[in-house]
Amino acid sequence: MNTVLKAAAAYLIVLFVIRLIGRRTASQQAPIDMVVLFLFGGLSVSAILGGDHSFTGAMSALFTVGLMHVSVSWLKLRFVWFERIVDGTPIVVYRAGDWDETNMRRLRMQQADVRTAARQQGLDDLDKVAVAIVERDGKVSIVEKS
Repeated sequence: MNTVLKAAAAYLIVLFVIRLIGRRTASQQAPIDMVVLFLFGGLSVSAILGGDHSFTGAMSALFTVGLMHVSVSWLKLRFVWFERIVDGTPIVVYRAGDWDETNMRRLRMQQADVRTAARQQGLDDLDKVAVAIVERDGKVSIVEKS
C-alpha cells in the first residue's frame, strides 16, 4: 500500500513540476530538456520503490501511475477548469506587429522562436503574420494575414 501511495503522490508532483517548467520542454525537446525528463523518471522510481526491488512493488507502482493517468484524463474530460489547470490554454504572443512581452517572459520564449515557426510555414517576414499563438502543447501556431 505504501508503494501505491508514493506512486500516486509522485505522479501528481511530476505533473505539477512539468506544468511549472512550462511548455517549452514539451514542445521543442532540446537535449537538456530530454535530460530533465529522464531525470524525473529516474528520481521518481527511486523515490517510489526505495529499497523494494520486488516485481510486485514495481507492478503496483506501474498500475498506480497508469490509473492516475486515466483518472486525470477523465477529470479533464469532465471538468473544463481541471483541463485548463493540467494542460493550460493557448496564449497569444504576437498580434499585428506587437509582441506581448509579458506572455513571452512568462513562457520563457524568445522572438526567434516565433520567427522560426513563421519560416517553417513559409513566411519569411513577420509583416505577413497576423497572430502567433503558443498552443497548449507548446507549439507555435502562425496565422497568416489575409
